[in-house]
Amino acid sequence: MISSELFNEIKGRPVVLAAVVALHIVLIALLSLNLSSSEVHRPASTTKKTVKAVVIDSAQIEAEAKKLKQIKEDKKKKELDLQKKLKLEQDKAKKKLAAEKKRLEDIKKKQAAEKKRLADLKKKNLAEKKRIEEENKKAEADRKKAEQEKRQQQELEAKRQLEEENRRKAEAAELQRKLADEERMEEEARQAKEKNARLQSLRAQYVRLIEQKVARNWLRPATSTSSMTCEVIVTQTSLGDVIDVSLRKCVNDMAFQRSIERAVRKASPLPPPPNPEVFDREIHFTFRPSN
Repeated sequence: MISSELFNEIKGRPVVLAAVVALHIVLIALLSLNLSSSEVHRPASTTKKTVKAVVIDSAQIEAEAKKLKQIKEDKKKKELDLQKKLKLEQDKAKKKLAAEKKRLEDIKKKQAAEKKRLADLKKKNLAEKKRIEEENKKAEADRKKAEQEKRQQQELEAKRQLEEENRRKAEAAELQRKLADEERMEEEARQAKEKNARLQSLRAQYVRLIEQKVARNWLRPATSTSSMTCEVIVTQTSLGDVIDVSLRKCVNDMAFQRSIERAVRKASPLPPPPNPEVFDREIHFTFRPSN
């Protein structure tokens, strides 16, 4: 097993293999020379020397093998030490990398927290700015609204005062108009009253003229008395021509009634009115024989 490992070790090292091969070649050459010399001069001595040479070569090979084994063990130890060192360095590097990674993560977290804090602060500042702007807008809107309400109030007050002034003027004008109307109406009423009185007088005069003319044309019947009366309604044209005669509330005396009707018709045309305004198509009067 040692020979196999040694062979594999030598095989893995070309320089050592070449040295070993060269050494064996030298040994074989020396052995060949020794054998040749022994055959000619001293066969017995030659045999002893050959055995010794072989023994020496085995010792050298064994020494070489030990040396190689020691080299291998040293190398393995070095490799183990190197692996340990590398492992320690790797562990150290891993720890350092982990620490650096943790430090970077902490920095990243701090940066994220700072970024979040700045974002929150920015958001808070924006919200505060927006709140202030809204408050300013509201204050401005309230101010404008107050000014508008004040202006509207002033306009309403001015309008109210103007309306009140116009109302007072209108009331004064209405009062003046009413007073003027009352004065006018009173004057018109007075004039109308005077006119009516004058027309009534003229109408009464007009009716008396008709009554007188009828009385002049009346022939008293034998049965009539001074106490007899009869309401007469005469319908005439605009020229005074009698076109109809009717009697009301008359005594039940046919002769008296026919005498009145004949007198009215004989009085046609009736006297003209003293004023055209008192003319009437129907004339009402009471006939009395005493008249």
